[in-house]
Amino acid sequence: MPIQTTRFSVTLSLLLLLPWLALLALGVRWLWEHGWLFYGVGVLTASLLLLISLLRWRSKASKALVFEPVTFTPNPNWPDTAQPTWEAIEQLADKWSSQPDVFTGQGALLKLSNEVLITVAQHFHADSKSPIMEFPLPYLLKLVVLVCEDIQRDVLDKIPGSHAVSVGDLIRYKKWYDKATAMKETLEAGYFFINWPGAALGKVRSTLLGKGLNFLTDELRHRLVNAYVHKLGYYAIQLYSGQLILDDFEPTEKLTRYTHQDRNQAERDSKTAEPLRILILGQVSAGKSSLINALFGEIKSAEGLLPTTTEITPYVLERDGLQQAIVLDSPGYGGLKHDKAFLVLKQEWAKVDVILIVCNAAQAARRADVEELDAIRRYFLEERQNQSLPVIVAVATKIDRLRPMREWQPPYNIQDPKRPKEYSIRESCLAIANDLKLPIDHIVPVCMAPEYSAYNIDEGLIPLIHEQLNEAQRVRYLRCLRHQHDISYWQHWRQQAIQSGQLFFKLVTKK
Repeated sequence: MPIQTTRFSVTLSLLLLLPWLALLALGVRWLWEHGWLFYGVGVLTASLLLLISLLRWRSKASKALVFEPVTFTPNPNWPDTAQPTWEAIEQLADKWSSQPDVFTGQGALLKLSNEVLITVAQHFHADSKSPIMEFPLPYLLKLVVLVCEDIQRDVLDKIPGSHAVSVGDLIRYKKWYDKATAMKETLEAGYFFINWPGAALGKVRSTLLGKGLNFLTDELRHRLVNAYVHKLGYYAIQLYSGQLILDDFEPTEKLTRYTHQDRNQAERDSKTAEPLRILILGQVSAGKSSLINALFGEIKSAEGLLPTTTEITPYVLERDGLQQAIVLDSPGYGGLKHDKAFLVLKQEWAKVDVILIVCNAAQAARRADVEELDAIRRYFLEERQNQSLPVIVAVATKIDRLRPMREWQPPYNIQDPKRPKEYSIRESCLAIANDLKLPIDHIVPVCMAPEYSAYNIDEGLIPLIHEQLNEAQRVRYLRCLRHQHDISYWQHWRQQAIQSGQLFFKLVTKK
């Protein structure tokens, strides 16, 4: 009910206000007459400044309690080409988080989504005229579902009461708040004439409170935009890099077809987890067969001056501290070559996680090794962009033939050489690292001469493989993902063909 203004109410208000106004005027006059007016104003100003400082300190101190910091990290199983793409997504997140109208502006959210997808698509399909369209339709729907599910979880976890407040409630609250604000301004104008010190303090308090609310809403918008850009960018990288799969499964929990075949050929029982696959490469007479025998501790492969196989020969390796692995013996390259040697090797490059390239430390001719590694690197760069290059380790064999040749008194410390033999071994390893473009810590000197015990297999080679297991597991994940993706691709084709045939049969029989 509106308040009716009458002469009686005005008179009553004046009678109530006049004593206070008179007291306020007499107080100001008394301060002025005694020369204390400026001190009084100074005390009031200092009190206001102290109040403002305390409120600001409280606002900053409580900031961490309102919003917990959220970090977004790339997928450790992404291919190497995805890292610069993720950096571009983080730059987009910083850029759009400062925009005030992302969720309210007309078309702003659509523009943001389009920019994220184009940024990712151009990294993976730079040669395409329409890179953003390089995906099948079901994968786009899968991307939308994943982004929405993640944003939904973030909203439920980070925004209290978000599950109970409807959008309609927010609109009604906004209208109510606008009306209350207008009424409050009217009342504050009248209150200022009654108690101007209290009104001033109230104005300061309401201003700081308004800034606090604005800070909360800005921070909330910043967090939502940041989360949306990172989530959309994350799954866009999954989509355009070929890691987004329609079926829910763990790629490494199923045996690949070629591993299953190798297990059968090796006459071993198959297990449910994909093993590590190690490919042995090397020139003719570099010592590949001797290395395999040293790894297994028994005769596994024939040894001789000529290539022993024209195909890949698999062996199942089980050692203490090393997960079960399949070791693949390959035909030697360089010198006498088999007609199909290169094709056979190329078919294995994308099926392995670790490559051990065997180099004769006493022989400087490594052109064939360089050409082999260059071909492998070029193959993954041009034809297997969604996979990672296998871990490459060079095994420097026949170090007993380095000068002084008659000296053989292991162990040898090539990190801090003191003896002539140690200097020779280190110089040979540095030359191999330089020729093959590998880090020096990826070069392992070994000796497998029949007259000596195998040297630096258990002490150097196996520990180095252990150190590289994390990277090898990433290579294995991407390899298995690609394999399962190919299987799923043809399975969907088969299912769709069957369903189309059934539909056609029904239409024919109805006629």
